Amino acid sequence: MSSRSAAKINQYFRQTIPMMVKNNVPITPPYYTLWYSYTSGDIPELSTRIDDIVQRLGQCDRYMCDVLLEEFVVDAAEDTLAQVQSSINQVVKSLHASTESAMSHADHLNQSMSADIEKLSQEAIQSNTHSAHKLVSIARRFIDKTEDYRTQLEQQNAEIQALKAKVAETEKQLFIDGLTDINNRRKFNDDIALYTASADKTCLVMVDIDHFKPFNDEYGHLLGDKIIQTVAKTLEQSCVQTSGAQAYRFGGEEFAILLPNANLKAAIQFANDVRERISRLNLKNKKTGQSIRPITTSVGVAQFQPGESLEALLERADQYLYAAKHAGRNCVRAAVA
Repeated sequence: MSSRSAAKINQYFRQTIPMMVKNNVPITPPYYTLWYSYTSGDIPELSTRIDDIVQRLGQCDRYMCDVLLEEFVVDAAEDTLAQVQSSINQVVKSLHASTESAMSHADHLNQSMSADIEKLSQEAIQSNTHSAHKLVSIARRFIDKTEDYRTQLEQQNAEIQALKAKVAETEKQLFIDGLTDINNRRKFNDDIALYTASADKTCLVMVDIDHFKPFNDEYGHLLGDKIIQTVAKTLEQSCVQTSGAQAYRFGGEEFAILLPNANLKAAIQFANDVRERISRLNLKNKKTGQSIRPITTSVGVAQFQPGESLEALLERADQYLYAAKHAGRNCVRAAVA
């Protein structure tokens, strides 16, 4: 994109968003990258595929886009996607600003023309000539046209305002895990850097559901998803009761919790409370109506050390997590408080 002029890039940006809205595709960086590539023609094979999908199905929705992302944009770097999201925001702001400016100019023109036409009308009445009345008629039709133009601008502005709201919502969704509705790994990466840089003390709690694969094998993936969702909700509820705490789905059946301004002793107590709450969960198999076997977790806790890299902190928390696994599971392991 860098070799193109700013005007050309802006043109593609402006074309891409309406296409995504028309195809009911969320305005997120990965999807936007896909559709920008289509609009710009950067990947001819992709353009052909999307055209074919639209012709056959009427639209290329998010599910079809997921398939295309895997094939064409799977290697998109996270920093590139972040730049795309920034571009999306800039385009929407630019559209809104230009429309507001056009509406203002239309208002000013109408006010000025109305005053001039009123004077011209009075002169036409006094002169009572055909050419004067014709000139007034032409001027009034012009005013009507500018009014129509302003109405169109108002409609466009309403659409842009709705688009702004949609962009804000999809931007928020970038940091939310789709299955559990709690913070995702991307948000974790942002927050852990912030917390370790600004909080006096930060503790990291890593939580892993014990023997999760047998749950899927025994009860099916739908119940497996339900277990992940219920554990996530339990973690989030625990965080609400603890100032500053945030829960994240780290990946699969693994979760992370950040506790800013918490010492190790408090973090261990928090981790044990969470572990016990999860062990008391009572989920039922909808097919049989019977309660499934207890859900337990292994938990590792580490406190950030000044000067420590984030990778080192994560590695230490993981080590304690696996120590809990080796100790028999359903327990917490950490450095001595």
